[in-house]
Amino acid sequence: MGMMTTGAALLTAAATLLGGATTTLPKGFLLWEGRSSGWDIWEVSDRASMPLMLDACHDSYWAKRGGVEKGRVAARTVYRQQEIEIGGEQVALYQEESGARAAMDAMRAELKRCASRGNGIERISYYSKPLKLGDEAVRVGARYWEGGLRQVAVRRGAAIMVYTETAWPTPSLPMGEFATLLKDAKEMSRKVCWLPEAGCQNT
Repeated sequence: MGMMTTGAALLTAAATLLGGATTTLPKGFLLWEGRSSGWDIWEVSDRASMPLMLDACHDSYWAKRGGVEKGRVAARTVYRQQEIEIGGEQVALYQEESGARAAMDAMRAELKRCASRGNGIERISYYSKPLKLGDEAVRVGARYWEGGLRQVAVRRGAAIMVYTETAWPTPSLPMGEFATLLKDAKEMSRKVCWLPEAGCQNT
């Protein structure tokens, strides 16, 4: 199936979403949905209320609790795990672009508020820097006793995308360490504009 045909099919599915017939993204829309092979745990959730995976204070997504940002209308989250290695892909859609902007603002505020907390084996440190991608984006590294994470969050119009992988990040967050996540984040930041409710132009 060519890109134009695929895009048309996704636009049709998205139009159905806008009409209120469903609250999920088109099936197969996320890049990782077809990458389940070789993982011990593979979970795909269409819960619109799923908190964003970039959860610096560990009080919502990682704690498996907490509310969702105002104006969220749909989301899909892929989580994978093999022993201590984890990864995730998430796309969240908001009714208005202002809702997505507010969610990114809240995310950055948490990254500052919870940049360093705890002592000894309970110590967790988060590092973050802006990223030139989409309308706004951040790249993030986390270190804790058992390991760490690299994450990328991108907003494009009324959509937010988050990519996560197990890592031991360098606090200066060199771009080269994010090559794998950035490849998928860049692709999805273009693909999400096929959805009319994202409200962005795919240039």
